[in-house]
Order: sequence, then structure tokens, then C-alpha cells
Amino acid sequence: MFEPVKNSFSPPAIAILLLDAENLQLNAEMEKFLTTVSTYPLQVKIAFANWSKMGKRDAELHQRGYELIHVPVGKNNADGKMIALGSSVHERYANAKEVIVCSSDKVMTNLCNHLQQNGLMVYQAITKGEVLIVLDSSTGKEVRQFPESTPEIPTIEVILQQIKQLIKAEQQQNKIYWVKLSALSKIFKDKYNFTIREVVSQHLPGKRARDIFINYPGDFAVHQVDTTSELYITLFEVNQSLAINSTEDASLSSAMKSPLLSSINSAADLEEALKDIFKELTIKSSASYIDISLLGGGFNQRYGKPITEQIKFLKLNGNFMKFLQSCKCFNLKQTGKAWQVTLR
Repeated sequence: MFEPVKNSFSPPAIAILLLDAENLQLNAEMEKFLTTVSTYPLQVKIAFANWSKMGKRDAELHQRGYELIHVPVGKNNADGKMIALGSSVHERYANAKEVIVCSSDKVMTNLCNHLQQNGLMVYQAITKGEVLIVLDSSTGKEVRQFPESTPEIPTIEVILQQIKQLIKAEQQQNKIYWVKLSALSKIFKDKYNFTIREVVSQHLPGKRARDIFINYPGDFAVHQVDTTSELYITLFEVNQSLAINSTEDASLSSAMKSPLLSSINSAADLEEALKDIFKELTIKSSASYIDISLLGGGFNQRYGKPITEQIKFLKLNGNFMKFLQSCKCFNLKQTGKAWQVTLR
């Protein structure tokens, strides 16, 4: 005879919501927010109240999928029923892993403790004014709140100093001259818990994140090869802010004191200017190659105009890369879609 096959199926884990409807008004938006707090799907929702005095609240909750438990009129009757039924919820729903207890009454602490002792993760949702606050019942610490609190953004002067400090730190740590806007934005968000975009939205409404650098040319220099490429940012005081070892003093001094061409009237002048800029950009860098966009940005910072404009003024054939390829003092190589340059 064949033995019957045992059913090894176990239902998926779920979360349960218990609501004291006489104590806490949980609207649809708040409920949706609570679904983002629990790890498991919120499958069971039970509300407790004397529905005869709740107007159309019972019909609304019923439409939202709640099981409605009616209690007689009387103080704390809803609390008592919720505690009694809630204490056995892990027995009625063996696959329950989380419970959200929605009530601001302190008496619910006993229910939360009991559920925790039976291996459930328990959150307590309370209200303070118009704000719904979710607490980790085991620690009493706030987990989330609805509406989400927005960080206080400092003045634009403070923000500019914060950004400058981050740029300097990146330059010193990575031995670079220019910092990508995308990298800077991530570092800023990680450190201050709000974005450069949020700063611009508050202080420069209608502008883009990059405009905080463009609007303060006395603090930042920006460079972009074309409209589809990365935006690079540096500081005007970068040469003074980078740490210099004693063994590097002579080479830095030489680069800093190299005479700037007052005017560039030929391809040879342009090549010599770019050679000086390359040396200055790589004083603190261990890499022999740099991105050509950084070299172009250095030219823009030094001479106050894009390298493409200078090439056009000299009536040279081709673009910036073509010009570098024609120079005797430079070698180029392609890395992915980018081109890098070094001195021969």
C-alpha cells in the first residue's frame, strides 16, 4: 500500500495590524505608510471599537479589508478586547512574523511584550498631533514617522563651506584636481542626509544641482567637455589647499612660477600652455595619464575661455583631441569612451 504524501507546504510569512479605532484614526495614507514599515506583507487587519458611535467609520474600514470587532459602550472596552484577542494572534495565525499595534495607550505595552516573548517582531504606532510615529517595541526607539520629517537645510553660506570641505578632502585623499559632480553629490548625501538638489530647490528655486557651482564662480570652477559628459568641479584655491611634501616643494614652485602666456597666437603657443597646465594638474598625482576633459578644464580656469573657443580662434583644423594628437609633447590613449593624455 502507498502511504499518503504528507503536505510539507508552509504558508508565507505575514504581518498583522491591530487597530484601536477609538484611540487612533488611521487613514488610508497612514495605512499605506505602515506597509512600508513591515518586512512581510500586511495580510490581516483587525479593528476594535463600539461601531455604533463611530459614524461611517466601520463601513470605511470594512471597505479597506479590516475584520471589525464590536465591543459594548464603556471606557477601555476596546483596549481590553484588543489585548485579549491580540495576545493569541500568534496561535490563530501561525505564519505571522510581525505585528503592528496601533494605539497610543500605554496599556498596550503589556500586549507588545507578550507578543515579543512569543517570537514576533512588534511595532507600536502612536500619534502626536497630526504625525504618526512608529516605535520599535523592543527598544522604544522611533523607527519611522508619517509624514516623513524633512531635514533642516542650512543657509547657502554654510552649504558652500560644507561643499568646499568635501572637495578638498576628495582632492587630498585621491590625489586629484577635479571632482565629478556625481561623486560629490553622493558624498554630500551620505554625510548630511540631504541632497545638493534639495539645497538648490530651497535656495535657488527653478535651478539645477549644477547651478550651485555655476552661480558662485568666485568659489568654484566647472568644466564639461560637452552637454552629455560628466561635469567636473574644482576650487580656485586648490593649489594653496593641497598638502605638499618637502620633496615636492621645488617642482611645485617651478610649476606655480612658470610664466603664463599673456596671449596665445599659434598652435605652438597653445601646446606650450597645455604642457604647463598638465604639469600643474599632475604635481600631486601618481597617475601618468589624465582625462583630456580635465586638461581642457584647466585651460578654461587659467585663461577664462573654453579650449574649443581657443582652437576655433586659431583656425586650427579638428577638435581638442585632434589637436592633442598633433602635438609633439603629448601621447593619447583611449579608455572606454574617454580619452586620456600624458607627456611624452
